[in-house]
Amino acid sequence: MELLALIILIIFSLIGLVSIFFTDFGTLMIFIGTLLYAILTTFSVLDAKILIILFTLYLCGEVLEYVLVIIGAKKFGASNYAAIGAIIGGILGALAGLSFLGVGVIPGTLLGVFLGAFLVEFCLQRDLIKSLKAGVGSLIGRVGSILLKCIIAIIMLAIVILKVTSH
Repeated sequence: MELLALIILIIFSLIGLVSIFFTDFGTLMIFIGTLLYAILTTFSVLDAKILIILFTLYLCGEVLEYVLVIIGAKKFGASNYAAIGAIIGGILGALAGLSFLGVGVIPGTLLGVFLGAFLVEFCLQRDLIKSLKAGVGSLIGRVGSILLKCIIAIIMLAIVILKVTSH
């Protein structure tokens, strides 16, 4: 059973790491894989304390992802509506990117974030320069959130690897 649990953990961790670049659920996949591993090994290696720490890291990554997009947009002078447009645009861009066999998710997300902020700001301000700045700021925030989630995922995996290998 422990071998099956380890295989599941590895698969979910790899999917999670790759998913960070495509979706919002990369760290969630890592957490789910860890939870399944803990259940299948009757919590003998990973206990509730470790799972709570990993879940907290996951939640922090999710919250900070949206916060960084908003901060990026606001830093470049975007309105609150443009920041919301960036988030909605990113989601719509990711969904549109799925239609290209999933390969277009990253460019779709990034383009959606930019266009969402740009179009909303342009509709509100009718100022091309301000609108471009809003789009760029949102895009920078999204790229920063991807990097942050990569760091969180590495921390999560380091905790799990240390616990599993010390068992």
